[in-house]
Amino acid sequence: MPRAGTGREPAPRRRRVLLLAMYQLDEGRSGPTVRIGQLRDALTRRVALDLVSGARASRGWRLLRYAGAGRLGGLDGIYVESSSSLPGPVDLLFLFVARARGIMVVTYIRDAYQLFPEYYPVTTLRRRLSRAAFLPTFRALAHVSSITAFPSRGLARAVLGDSARAAAAALLPPGTRMPEVAPFDPAARGILYVGSLALPASGGDLLVDAVQRARDRGHDVHLICVAPPGQGPREPHPPWLELVRASGSEIEQLLPRVLACIAPRPRTPYNDLAVPIKVFEYLGYRRPVITTDVVETAAIVKAAGCGPVVPATADGLAEGIEAMVTASAAQLTRWADAAAAAAAANSWGARASTILDLLGLPA
Repeated sequence: MPRAGTGREPAPRRRRVLLLAMYQLDEGRSGPTVRIGQLRDALTRRVALDLVSGARASRGWRLLRYAGAGRLGGLDGIYVESSSSLPGPVDLLFLFVARARGIMVVTYIRDAYQLFPEYYPVTTLRRRLSRAAFLPTFRALAHVSSITAFPSRGLARAVLGDSARAAAAALLPPGTRMPEVAPFDPAARGILYVGSLALPASGGDLLVDAVQRARDRGHDVHLICVAPPGQGPREPHPPWLELVRASGSEIEQLLPRVLACIAPRPRTPYNDLAVPIKVFEYLGYRRPVITTDVVETAAIVKAAGCGPVVPATADGLAEGIEAMVTASAAQLTRWADAAAAAAAANSWGARASTILDLLGLPA
């Protein structure tokens, strides 16, 4: 009802959402913390955002204090970013209470490493227990959530089985930053890889072998590998491999020398259903992308039309590199422009809008 004497409707109350992040956000940059940071910033522009984060024990105490302070009152929704480690009993209890109070809960389950030996070898009793507890715990997390989201349909089936809940799961793949970057140079000869190569399933050996084969065929390319300390390619490194410690804008400073970005993962059960954050980061660099034919990643690159999809072998990757080096400037520019278009369509802002839609809070 208009306020007497003003003739104006009162301003609508700004929606309040809790972001529950099951990570310690102040301990360095990683794929999950980058994702959470981007979503935090995008959501803050749209709603009044509360944040509770941390490792399991500290997070549990913060959730208890949050509830004890009456913060659940007037809360319009909860968005949960789960971690690779198991949720704790306080997490489950908190979300159960929130649901009982009629608060919508959307929970994103980002991976299922414990179910896949290539990423989670069972070498200790603790790991054996973690693997045994993974499905019951994460299915309990899904049960106390209104909606469960995953990066891919394959991961939803891996966690929830061939169930109605898996079929109804929402898809929330990573988003893309759109930083200011140097214009694409078709004459560049750097092949960029960003991420860890510590595990064989990351494709480090395939990548180094592929670049060497492309060079043996007379192509003057070099590899720029941005990896965390101790997680780069196996030593000794060939002279054409540049190992860089960089993140964020430091990576962007490398782009004038980059012809293409590469995702060299071999075909494994987990790689086929995973959606790496790095591939969406590559789109934001506005460079062509070479990827192996792992199912979900290949689908992203094919849909974008931003580069070749090749067999997950050293020869296949070498052929992808060769396709880049020998392509015309016009073709290379088309691939780069397609990456830019796909990045714009998959921004973190678009992901935040999807989350609010799932919570019943459209912008």
